Amino acid sequence: MIAFDSDRDGSRGVYVANTDGQQVHRVSGEGFAAIPSWSPDGRTLAFVRAEPNRPQVWNLWTINLTNGRSRRLTSYPVGQPSGGSWFPDGRRIAFGHDDQLVVMNVVTGATRVYPPSRKGVSVRTPVVSPDGSRAVLQAPRDGTWLLEFRTGAMKKILADPSAEEYTWAPDGRRVAYHSRATDTWGVWILPPAAAR
Repeated sequence: MIAFDSDRDGSRGVYVANTDGQQVHRVSGEGFAAIPSWSPDGRTLAFVRAEPNRPQVWNLWTINLTNGRSRRLTSYPVGQPSGGSWFPDGRRIAFGHDDQLVVMNVVTGATRVYPPSRKGVSVRTPVVSPDGSRAVLQAPRDGTWLLEFRTGAMKKILADPSAEEYTWAPDGRRVAYHSRATDTWGVWILPPAAAR
């Protein structure tokens, strides 16, 4: 199946469809929702949802697609989490909030916060590596950074300020991303050495 966000019904929401594009249905309910991410077992989606009375404030939610139950993961009074990326164990999820990268255990609610690459630089769209040891993330206008979860060490791996929407190769050796480095949007691939 495919998960995506769209404003096809007037307000942006999260949808699921078959891989042939058939049987499209909204799963996020009413109100703004976006940036879906599949859990490793394919049963749950994480996504951001705007607060009904404060549309500029987003929080992270999950929905179990087997039983339709949704669950709030965060309750931030300000800011916009940048979507979640699941760890391979399906028990943890990483997301950016303001200038912090947060790892949350979705079972216990326990969190670990990693400091920013540079003070005041926001963290967006972290994507956990296939082995769960690293994450690549966007620092808007400051390039792409790689975080080692075990040590908390961060290093800049790409200076392109337009790079975004990362995805790891299944072997964890390369990262594809979206960029307008040549004045038009395109898909680029970081070489193996940069993703280490």
